[in-house]
Amino acid sequence: MARILVTAKGGFGDVFPVLAIAHCLMTRGHEVCFAAEPHHAEVCAMLGLRHVPVGGDGAALRGWRTRFGAVLPPPDLAAELAQLLPLAERAELVLGNQLAYAGSLARELAGVPWVFCVASPLAMPARQDPPFWPVLHRLQRHPLGRALPAGTYTGLARAGAHLAMAPLVRLRQRLGLPARGHPRFEGLYSSRLNLLTVSPALLPSRSDGPFPTLVTGFCWLEPEFLQQEGALGPLQAFAAGGAPPVIIVPGGSLRNHPARFFEAPLAACRLLGRRAVVVTAREAPPPAPDLYVTGYMPYAQLFALGAAVVHSGGIGTIGWTMRLGVPSLLLPSDWDQHDNARLAVRARAGIMSAQGRNAPAIALALAQLLADAPAQARLRALAPRIAAENGAAAAADAIELDIF
Repeated sequence: MARILVTAKGGFGDVFPVLAIAHCLMTRGHEVCFAAEPHHAEVCAMLGLRHVPVGGDGAALRGWRTRFGAVLPPPDLAAELAQLLPLAERAELVLGNQLAYAGSLARELAGVPWVFCVASPLAMPARQDPPFWPVLHRLQRHPLGRALPAGTYTGLARAGAHLAMAPLVRLRQRLGLPARGHPRFEGLYSSRLNLLTVSPALLPSRSDGPFPTLVTGFCWLEPEFLQQEGALGPLQAFAAGGAPPVIIVPGGSLRNHPARFFEAPLAACRLLGRRAVVVTAREAPPPAPDLYVTGYMPYAQLFALGAAVVHSGGIGTIGWTMRLGVPSLLLPSDWDQHDNARLAVRARAGIMSAQGRNAPAIALALAQLLADAPAQARLRALAPRIAAENGAAAAADAIELDIF
């Protein structure tokens, strides 16, 4: 059995797939240490994983500057590296995600194998399937913008990201480490094994991009520690009191300002005469007979009660709606969500993106989604295949076969 250092940073959507793989490796007898931000300690405890706190305290990201900074090398990158290096030196493998910059440096200095693991296809963009890039997506969708070569946007995205990664580049230079390509892309990729923890239904082939790459299927992890005791019964009673409601789930950075997300979809539901469930722990809408407000609940329980789910297009949320066969209306807001939406809509499985953010536009899209019987049939037919995916086991198999 092997000693494995797993290092991951980011929100739950970034970290949960890596946690699922780490837990699978641990259950196979490997000695696993999980280095992540302090706010992931509780889920590590739930899984029985040894947790080493690294980085900030996971405070809510408020303001675009703070959110932008959360995906860049932190100011204390050198301190994180000093903390992780001794752990990497005693490991036989380091597994890390797209925000684990210090972990990547530590494994390079320690000279141990590296496995790169991401939940978002945008972190490993394919040349033959150009993604929608953050900020640039508006121009990419515009008729004039579509006339430009896809490489134009890729070049702009890479140039901007390279400038933003200057602290990492400088630290590599101080450490005497050679350049390894773009610090946000090739510089993080593994020459041994790259894991993309999404369903092949979203990415049917991966003929270019980093090699070797395994599209594992979704890695399922339900955070039991976030469940609210006694909350399911009242929600089930509300759902059973009429037609299945529409589930509205703020995601990404808008979890910290949920009213900005749920107000227009809630108004759209009322235009259609549909009842709604809003998932929020703050900024709750006023009580009403057609509305149920709840804090976080496991998606397997929550989504199964709904006629459709309105969400921002986080890749994990897309996975759960596909697994449960529930249609999705996507309102992407930032980072990889626009590209996730592109991939999900292309899969033609009961998933749509609204063409506007006001209540009438959302109501129109929601009505079309709920009336699209063929798309819903395709989604129901696909759901058992999605549910059968075990990305964590597929990843663990590949690690054991290719690395050890």
